[in-house]
Parts: sequence; structure tokens; C-alpha cells
Amino acid sequence: MTRFDRYIGGVVVTGTLIALLVLVGLDIFFNVIDEIDNVGKGSYTLPVMLQSVLLTTPQSLYELFPLATLLGSLMGLGQMASHGELVAMRACGLSVWRIVRSVLQTGLLMLVVAVFIGEVVAPVAERLGQNLRASATERGVSFLGSRGLWVRDDNLYINASKVLARERLADLTVYEFDDEHELRVTTRAAQAEFRDGQWYLRNIEQSSFDGQGVSVSHTDSMVWPSLLTPDLLGIVRLKPKNMSAADIGQLVDYLDENGLDADEYRYAFWGRFMTPLSALVMLFISVPFVFGNLRSVGAGQRIFFGILIGFSFYIFTQLSAQMGQVYGLHPLLAMLLPVGLFMVYGVRAMQRL
Repeated sequence: MTRFDRYIGGVVVTGTLIALLVLVGLDIFFNVIDEIDNVGKGSYTLPVMLQSVLLTTPQSLYELFPLATLLGSLMGLGQMASHGELVAMRACGLSVWRIVRSVLQTGLLMLVVAVFIGEVVAPVAERLGQNLRASATERGVSFLGSRGLWVRDDNLYINASKVLARERLADLTVYEFDDEHELRVTTRAAQAEFRDGQWYLRNIEQSSFDGQGVSVSHTDSMVWPSLLTPDLLGIVRLKPKNMSAADIGQLVDYLDENGLDADEYRYAFWGRFMTPLSALVMLFISVPFVFGNLRSVGAGQRIFFGILIGFSFYIFTQLSAQMGQVYGLHPLLAMLLPVGLFMVYGVRAMQRL
């Protein structure tokens, strides 16, 4: 890496970090506004609420990373253009494509950190935040972790290995204890669905424990009332976009094996890969704008233009995903379409330079 690469990289990294600080700060502010009405419910105090909101910060950082790279690159390279530094570099023999390479090299280094945060730190922090909020606002929720959801309902201990939706669970196990805290009945169900205010279990195996031994029975279906409502599951269930790619992949395999609809999770799976790729595309298209239309404008205009491009890309991505699900397109194709179009636009802008 040459001195030019290090200098350009430092400018882009500094601009991206400043943009991330502002964007994540705004996101935290709006999240606090959304949650302030829940303060006072149960043990959900102001410090607990702030801690819960802060635990969502890694996921926000990962989602806002593409927009931050665009704004950071526009601001950093724009300042260099205003001071004549880019012109001096080109006079020294650096082509525009060489500057693009320096920018993308820096982007790849930042992506390593961003992907680590998004795939390792964010899912764990999101899960801790969900547990904290659920345990403070609702009674009975014990733990939501890699082994699924744990809930206590009086003398019942309920474990759902997979929370597929607010009204649907899989690999459900219910442990029933007596007043002396001795295990009496274990109920295992392959699937559970909430309808008409009750849970309907399917493919059930029930083991009863008494002084004589263990008796096992099998039932195709049964009704099971519980405090475990869809509203409560909505609090503790991790959304697909907040899960790691590995966890989403496991859920997709499970849904496919059981003949269930997995489109939502497939789109979320490929979306995890599109976020870092989108960041590189945002960095790429920032260079021709700095050399072209945005070379001599002020910082405010660059920020406005960057936000406009970023939100246009976000809206286009969401529309492409929704249309892909409606028309049955492959998730990879639907997710790649906005990235590909913006990349083509960036290449054509570079050629015009």
C-alpha cells in the first residue's frame, strides 16, 4: 500500500466514522422516543430502556454502514477535491481508476470489521436486548438464546427451539412440575400454531413420570392453553434481518425439510450478503460524483446528495425484494438487481470522466 493509498484511505475512514456516529446517534434518539412510552411498565425503568436501546446499536451500525460509506467518501474526497489534492494526485500520474482502487481497498478493510459486527456482535447484542426488554415488561420470559425460547408458566417450563413466527413454533417441549418441584410430565410437539386464543400442537409425544416408572403416549394433535401469546412472542422473537446468516440458513433448511414457507428467511439470508456488497457499490459511485458534479459544491450539498442516493438505493432494494416475493423471483436475483443497476450507473459515470 503506497502513501497515496494510506492518505486516501485515512480520509475515507475518517469521513465514514463521522457519518456513522451521526447516523447511529440519530437512530438511537428515535429509538428512545419510540420506547419512552413503555417506561414504567413492570420493571422497565429508564436505565433498563436505555440499556435495551444501546444493545440494538450494533445492528443499526451494520444496516447504516452502506449509507455511511457513501456519505463519508463524498465528504472526504469532496474536501480533497475542494483543496485541489485530487487534481495534484492526477498530475502526479494517478488515474481516476487508481484512486477508485485506493477507495475500494479501504472499503474492504472496513467491511471486515462491519461484517464481524453484523454477523457476530449484532445478533448476540440484539438477543440480549430482547431478553432484557421482555423480562422487564412481561412476566414469565426467562431466556431467548441459541437454544431457543424459554418461558415459565406457573409450574410449566416451556422451550421452543425455533420461533418461526408470532403464531408458530417448532420443536416445542413442555416440562410440567408438581408443587414439590418434581418433574411429572414432559410433552414434546413437532409444531405448534396459535388459533382462536389457544395453541394447537401436532405430532405429540408425552412422557408421564410416577413412582412406578415412565409411560409414553403419542397423539396426533391436542389443544394447549398458555400465557405464551403471540404478543409476547412478538417481543422476544428475533426478526430475520437481526439474525446471523448461519442461523437464517439453519432455519431455511428446517422449513424446507418440513414443507413450510421459507421465502422470508431466504430473502433475509441473501440480504445479509447484500449489505457489504452495497457498501462497496456506494464507495464506487461516490468517486465519479466527486470528480464531476460535486467537485466544487459545499459540504451541505454533498450530504444532501449522498442521503438522496442512499435512500433511493434503500427504497429500490425494498421494492425489488417485495416484487421478487410477489412474482416468485429467486431471492439472489431480486437482491442483486438494485446493486447491479447502481454499479452499471457508476461504471458509465466513470467512463464519462
